[in-house]
Amino acid sequence: MPAKTPRTDPGLVPTHTTAAASSIARWITQHHGMDVQQCHLIRRGLNDNYALRLADGTRHVARLYAIRPRGPFNIDYETALLAHLQAKGCGVAASVPTADGRASVELQFPEGRRALVLFQHAEGAVPEAAEDFELTGRALAEIHTAARDYAGPPSRYTLDGHHLAGRTRDWMTEHPSFVADTEVAAAYREVIDGLLRQLAEVEHRLTRVACHGDTHGYNNHVHGEQSARKSVFFDFDDAGPGFLAYDLCVLLWSGMVRKGLKAPDDQLRERWPLYLRGYRAGAEVGEHDLAALPLFVQLRHLWNTGEALGRVHHWGTSSAPVEWLKKQGEVFAAWGKVELPA
Repeated sequence: MPAKTPRTDPGLVPTHTTAAASSIARWITQHHGMDVQQCHLIRRGLNDNYALRLADGTRHVARLYAIRPRGPFNIDYETALLAHLQAKGCGVAASVPTADGRASVELQFPEGRRALVLFQHAEGAVPEAAEDFELTGRALAEIHTAARDYAGPPSRYTLDGHHLAGRTRDWMTEHPSFVADTEVAAAYREVIDGLLRQLAEVEHRLTRVACHGDTHGYNNHVHGEQSARKSVFFDFDDAGPGFLAYDLCVLLWSGMVRKGLKAPDDQLRERWPLYLRGYRAGAEVGEHDLAALPLFVQLRHLWNTGEALGRVHHWGTSSAPVEWLKKQGEVFAAWGKVELPA
């Protein structure tokens, strides 16, 4: 008798599927007409990213977008903005269209439809030397300047108070950690409401730019000889119109949150002035933008926390456990008063 085909348990409700690298290679071959020789998963996270090497040695990165709680994919804006920036000479890893000219391929997964986009590979490695951060700041200024006359598809998302903090407040209502501890929930609502009031008081004075949205120091690579080093930015899936102070603050936030700091350490105090000097070599930073940095460091932390809260079905409660959440009140208070290097 022929073997029976295994059936999926009817009680199974998938929330996130990790595709095998062989599937990604086959889809890129099918839709891009490329001869993929090697493919492997780089990491799972907000999205699933895969490294590819073609028969001629060319390298690419394929991103399989996850279904995010914020809403639909923002791919039309992201890919069009990247094409605009690259045409202007900015250092970005742009997307590679399919053989028939599409920006993305939509694929049916058990949890719903997900998009696949192919990107150029960004040479080099993340900035490490102090001078790399000055170069990174200059490259970000070039991106903001070049994006001023972008006229392509609009972004589905604006990186405003609702996007950074309001969504987090909404997702709290269903997260087990907040449902179980109403005092923590009340404390977070107080923090969010206070930060949104602060933003409302100053936002009319702040510079607006097309934000990368995730400039934490690990979404750009630096490469080349010392006399001609270049910085290349990638992962624009959180890009959108927003505040300059937000795009600048993410590096500060990253430098502190990764080490559990309540104030910049010596390393960050060395890197930040160089980063800011590099930015100012290509674009202006107003005094109101600088004054708003502590506010946006906190808003960034809320946004990042919200991503974890909204993905409890995918990442679980361990990504934002209640004991960790309780400690963040002290962090917000410290970051609100942080003194930044000149």
